[in-house]
Amino acid sequence: MELNSPVFLFIFLPVFLVFYSACPARARNVLLLVSSAAFLIWGDPLYFPLIFGLTLLTAAFLAGIQKNAADICKVKRLRTAGVAINLISLLCFKVLAAYGTSILAAAVQAGIYLPSWISVYLPQIARLPLGLSFLVFQAVSLLLDAPYKTANNGRLLLPASLHLLLFPKAISGPLVRFDQFRQQVSEQQFSLEQAAAGLRRFMLGFAKKALIADQLALVANSGIFNQAPARIPAESAWIAILCYALQIYFDFAAYSDMAIGLGQVLGFKFQENFNHPYWSVSITDFWRRWHMTLSAWFRDYVFYPLEKKRARSKKGSQSLNLLIVFLLTGLWHGITPPFIVWGLIQGAAVALENGSFGRRLRRLWPPLQHLYALLVILFGWVFFRSPSLAYAFQFLKALGNVFSPVKPLPYSVFPPISTLTWIAFGAGILLSLPLNKITESCLSKVDRENRSWIWVKYGLALALFLLAIVVQAGTNYQPFIYGEF
Repeated sequence: MELNSPVFLFIFLPVFLVFYSACPARARNVLLLVSSAAFLIWGDPLYFPLIFGLTLLTAAFLAGIQKNAADICKVKRLRTAGVAINLISLLCFKVLAAYGTSILAAAVQAGIYLPSWISVYLPQIARLPLGLSFLVFQAVSLLLDAPYKTANNGRLLLPASLHLLLFPKAISGPLVRFDQFRQQVSEQQFSLEQAAAGLRRFMLGFAKKALIADQLALVANSGIFNQAPARIPAESAWIAILCYALQIYFDFAAYSDMAIGLGQVLGFKFQENFNHPYWSVSITDFWRRWHMTLSAWFRDYVFYPLEKKRARSKKGSQSLNLLIVFLLTGLWHGITPPFIVWGLIQGAAVALENGSFGRRLRRLWPPLQHLYALLVILFGWVFFRSPSLAYAFQFLKALGNVFSPVKPLPYSVFPPISTLTWIAFGAGILLSLPLNKITESCLSKVDRENRSWIWVKYGLALALFLLAIVVQAGTNYQPFIYGEF
């Protein structure tokens, strides 16, 4: 089950909200946990026992840390064991998802006997469990922060479990720190005003997904990335990668809006995840604006410890540490060469921008800084989207129009772009600009001066939501891209 699926929109969410609003305040967190479990079981019944098991195991380690907070050595052992179990679980499933079929084929070719059921069920098994990547990262932050911020301070099983399983953010974040979340668990309040504001943001997020991201997916997922790049005209290659860049942004930003909006309905305040990343003037700036909660996670739990170690040992360099951080960022998305190279491209760009190149870059005319950032971002998306490194390099050649004139294919792999898709493309470009900050500033003044404008604001959100439902009903709903990572 996804946040944009018909089952969620028309069955799960309305039923849940009715019960949640009518539920006594003291029982709402229990209802939230049960509902989150039901959401995840529906979405991935095969692997929910793993998700639930890791949640209980993390809570058990947290309880052990709390109980032994005065024993630094024991706390360190418990913390290390809990972090290791979570990360090893994630690593195993990342490898299985990326190489399970290849490992099976190699074993068969080597003459190793394997039960027949393995080849039958491998396609269902060799994948990432729903929400595992985000659960593991939140579990790691919870355990690493625990000795200092949650020890000897009340029972943790319910808030820890809710922190890891809460259905609005379980699949694709945002990544939330346990300290902030736990405080909100004990202080959350349900009100119609905040629920209305949260539902408005949820509806606008759904509209982004259905009206922009899913329309651009008709181009980016049309099969063009399965064709030999030598047969793709340069203009088609550029349209495809631009559509993919806008698709992945609005797809993930839409999920974040929907999750943050639902969190607001429930009385939680989740951190923002995006801040107009395509308006960046550098790759360093891009990572301050793109998937901000993931960037903060790697900064706090990988980069800062590496920098402290470098300061103590006087060995290594900040550039090397940045490459390590972004290599791990690439691996978090997928343990395949294209994701690794994508991560290294980001790390190399950030490392260069921290030196003399960055100083020269900052002296350039701002539009040239934006152009530089966009070209590097698009260059990276080619590797992110490509099925292999060889394909990525060939696709870059197609973008550069270095192939000989392309012969037309006997059939179209690049279907005509509909008017709605072109509108989505234009809207995606406009909404990538920070125009909404100016608009929101103006509207906030109107809100204060004319309360009736609020009805217009909510009416527009509802109209976009209904239009998005109609458009989605005319096709098939597309799962969120980051649900795969």
